[in-house]
Amino acid sequence: MNELHVLTTGEAARYCGVNFRTVIRWIERGQLKAYKLPGRGDHRICVEDFVGFLRDNAMPVPSELAVASRKVLLLTADPEIAGTGRQGLQQAGCEVEVAGDSFVAGTMMAACKPALLVLDANLSQLNGFQILDHLRSRSEFANMHAVVVAPANDHNQQRWLDAGADAVVTTPVDRNELVAKVKLLLEI
Repeated sequence: MNELHVLTTGEAARYCGVNFRTVIRWIERGQLKAYKLPGRGDHRICVEDFVGFLRDNAMPVPSELAVASRKVLLLTADPEIAGTGRQGLQQAGCEVEVAGDSFVAGTMMAACKPALLVLDANLSQLNGFQILDHLRSRSEFANMHAVVVAPANDHNQQRWLDAGADAVVTTPVDRNELVAKVKLLLEI
């Protein structure tokens, strides 16, 4: 399978049905994220950024670019959640990374651009509500799905959903339930 990772301004223009100069204007205005190549200074656009731009502007996403990402980031220090979650999600066809603290999670989010975050609400020195708020306030993470792993006696389950979580799973984590919710959100 030939995976496309970057587009030229001309390719982006053909997908949108506009002139390539229009795409360059979008880039110069900061509407479309891109980088410049050394030398001539031609622009290149990451496919993920282009698809996000299309969705943000209610434009149709071409089927060859709409391949759903299966990258999942588990933010937990609990070895049971990490082991059970990783194993189940990998068997479901997901690429899984595990971060034990919010700093590592932040660097991994920037590097691997996951489509879904599994957030352990029991992680010490972590405010999950602040993390969800931050994700929803940043355009590059606004489309990321979030599943919160909350204690069974947590009375904030509706509050997690109101804060931006797409789903809540209670501890002890039922592997099948976690995998089913992730598959539903990622449309696998």
